[in-house]
Amino acid sequence: MSRHPVGRWGALAALAIAGVGTVGVSAVAGRAAASGGTVTFAQLVGAPPTYIFPLLDGANSGNNNLTYTVPLMWRPLYWFGHRHSVQPTINYRLSIGEPPVFSNGGRTVSITLHHYLWSDGRPVTSRDVAFWVNLIRANKIDWCCYSPGDWIDQVTAVRTPSANRVQLTFTRAFNQNWLTDNGLSEITPIPQAAWDRTSASGPIGNYDTTPRGAVAVYRYLNAQSGDRVTWDTNPLWQVVDGPWRLLRGSGFDPANGFTTLVPNSRYSGPDRPHIARLEEVPFTSDAAEFDALLSGELDYGYLPFPDLSLRGELVRRGYRVASWLYWGFTFLEPNYGNRAAGPIFRQLYVRQAMQHLIDEPAYIRSIFKGFGWPTYGPVPVQPANPYATGFERTNPYPFSLSAAKGLLRSHGWTVAPGGTSTCSRPGGGTGECGSGIARGAPLSFSLLYQSGVPSVTQEMEALKSTFSLAGIQIGLRQAPYSYVLSSTAVCDPKTGAGCGWQLADWGPPSITYVPVYYPTGGTIFGTGAPINTGHYSNARTDLLIAQSHIGAGLGALQRYENYVAAQLPDLWLPNSDYQISVISSRLHGITAQDPTGHIYPEDWTLSGP
Repeated sequence: MSRHPVGRWGALAALAIAGVGTVGVSAVAGRAAASGGTVTFAQLVGAPPTYIFPLLDGANSGNNNLTYTVPLMWRPLYWFGHRHSVQPTINYRLSIGEPPVFSNGGRTVSITLHHYLWSDGRPVTSRDVAFWVNLIRANKIDWCCYSPGDWIDQVTAVRTPSANRVQLTFTRAFNQNWLTDNGLSEITPIPQAAWDRTSASGPIGNYDTTPRGAVAVYRYLNAQSGDRVTWDTNPLWQVVDGPWRLLRGSGFDPANGFTTLVPNSRYSGPDRPHIARLEEVPFTSDAAEFDALLSGELDYGYLPFPDLSLRGELVRRGYRVASWLYWGFTFLEPNYGNRAAGPIFRQLYVRQAMQHLIDEPAYIRSIFKGFGWPTYGPVPVQPANPYATGFERTNPYPFSLSAAKGLLRSHGWTVAPGGTSTCSRPGGGTGECGSGIARGAPLSFSLLYQSGVPSVTQEMEALKSTFSLAGIQIGLRQAPYSYVLSSTAVCDPKTGAGCGWQLADWGPPSITYVPVYYPTGGTIFGTGAPINTGHYSNARTDLLIAQSHIGAGLGALQRYENYVAAQLPDLWLPNSDYQISVISSRLHGITAQDPTGHIYPEDWTLSGP
């Protein structure tokens, strides 16, 4: 899911499509505006907040939790992204930690904390950092961002030499950019003096300092986070260090996810809130969200791609329109753990044939109306960055029906355009279908995708139509975003439990590099990683990932990305813009839209009625 020293990024080329561009200071900052008032912000369709404890698991690692809610209340040790630019780089001004200092041959990192307060009046201390690290070390399998052998496995000591200084020692030295961007970036100080308990009635202790105690604390906090009915009444979630907190007693509606945030009166960091309330409004479809815009019920929403022709009408109603890019990529995920489809997906030539049938430039033109860019590998080519290689900027598998058919026929399939292709030469030898594929096995798969977004539906229907030309039949099934995310995260290949799905699309973006920003693939493609919900496993990929964590410079990362781009652990789909934002002219302070997906409501002000 998500990863940078300041100043390494090139300027992002401005969009010039249909007169819609990125939001600029001169266009948006506006005149000085009055404080107070309520801002209404559109949640992702079908994706209300589902988790509140800042130690998210894979099933709850969408932007609905990662960027729109949790970091507004609990600030990470290091903040990535900027309110004035489209560069997903580290922002020390908004970080709790000062720049990390490496010693001991790079095996020890020391971090000094800025002065922050919890909303109960206690200071944020090094003990709060250690509390988070201790919980992760004991419960890493449940953490969204863990992959075996990752940085958290290499921690040998966590020391707190003073209240504002924490020190981590590792078994080895890492690539310092990677460790900062994908390790230290994930740490979120949490209030040890309020949360280090194993039950609601039990005392506060130092349970986290033993593995057994840390497991008990995690289980308690995880269970409390799962009780969405009590989010806005549970005193746990009122202890925050960010600029916002849930409105006590009526800040969250578990029936639909309507979320109300109000300023944390004891927030001690930069940029205190100006508005009195932020309402994050849920929607079940793009159509419902667009109706809310037309009726003036939203201050900050988005224009669905099928409705781009109505941009002028929104402008006449007092909105401005701006493209929002993101730091991530989009894919169609095969389930290698599915008993029927897994042996087929494990054949590289099958994935190559399927990729040859995905016409990314055509989708960008016809479905996303030009508001998008292609995905040819795991490192984004937009925003402009130093990571993407020349190989990834080209298309290793351009659209070609003949190439797709040829790959299947040369590996033992009887291709039936318009029908269902079947394996006619089973076996693991040259010219045969591959190990585990029986004679007569069909190229027929189910595909689960996000409902309520017409552009995604159009894309999946186009894919179904094109795949059928090579005899690959796709059965489409829609479900809300949160259901797609959670139901694809529970497959256990050893037992087959939860592995009924075969292909899944989470909608663009599939992955945003948050809260891991350095674009290597440990959390996505590493064997056993929680976000690797399709259970892809490749020894060479694992090795290249590990080398990218250790080797200095970008060489190891670029060897990884070139290999993965060619290996197709997932099928690449084009990136559409994160959204075409529609912002009320009375809402000020949005000088850029952060490609990490973060929002900065503490900077917003309102003017007018």
